Amino acid sequence: MRRGPWFAMLVCTAGCSGGESGSTESFLTGLPSRQTLEVTAPSAAAPAALTSRSAEQLGQTADLYVLTRKVTSDVNGIVGSALDTLGAITHSPPDAVAPDMAAWGPLTDALSPVAGRLVVQRVGPGAFTFRLDLRPRAAPDSKFETFLQGASSGARPAGPSDGSFSADLSLAHRLDPVANPSDGQLVAGWTIRPDQREVHVHLADLQPGTELASTAELGSVRLADGSGELGVDVHANLVGDPALLETGRVRSRWAPSGAGRADVEVHDGDAPNGAMITECWDASFAQVYALGTAPDGGVASEGEVSACAFSDPLR
Repeated sequence: MRRGPWFAMLVCTAGCSGGESGSTESFLTGLPSRQTLEVTAPSAAAPAALTSRSAEQLGQTADLYVLTRKVTSDVNGIVGSALDTLGAITHSPPDAVAPDMAAWGPLTDALSPVAGRLVVQRVGPGAFTFRLDLRPRAAPDSKFETFLQGASSGARPAGPSDGSFSADLSLAHRLDPVANPSDGQLVAGWTIRPDQREVHVHLADLQPGTELASTAELGSVRLADGSGELGVDVHANLVGDPALLETGRVRSRWAPSGAGRADVEVHDGDAPNGAMITECWDASFAQVYALGTAPDGGVASEGEVSACAFSDPLR
């Protein structure tokens, strides 16, 4: 593995004194993982792959439960892919270690056209900054560009309890479109406490073909008892003509049993007058109530609202 003068400069700047006195493991505790940023949907006992629309009859898997699951799966895929790159690099020993800094790379997978280097800096007790740069595999180090950078605090073996990072998905897509199909920008943050996990994700300028919105804001809260909330605001082609963009709002909440409620609003584009859907499901994820208002003003409902786990929508 190649180690160049760039790393020697970093080590000496960090205060090396002829030996590696930093602990590699301590730096790894400051890095987020796919699990750190995982957005959760109701109940891990749910079917693993609910990706198509369900039948509309009561007793079938609820459509908006399916939507809740699919949104979380798509977002987890994009966020997790960015963080997996960090994990892949740190599987190798660092090329340079100092009391408050560790650096990896340039490293590349045998079949990858991209090389990466990672620098993790300790900025206080349990607090770190990190930066991952990428370049074409055959290019010189002067061609490195920043792909991902962030900061964390509350370092622990399971990962930091607080932090945020941004990632240039367009850079990764340009360098390796096969491994990185999503084109756009990502900003994410997390807060983990013994009683809950909170995750926020902002996705911008995503290109068609990702099955996600052109722009999306997502917030997720999961409590220790299994209950949770999910809020999504999107601007994308949601219905009708793919050349027209709609504004959508999804609010979903569920109880420890998995029973829940989702409320969806769609405006603009092919829904200039707006459309709203409310759906409730039971602990088996079967629809127990549905209410829909179409853009033409028509209203339809099924089931009894009293069967909903929550009487009011999540605001």
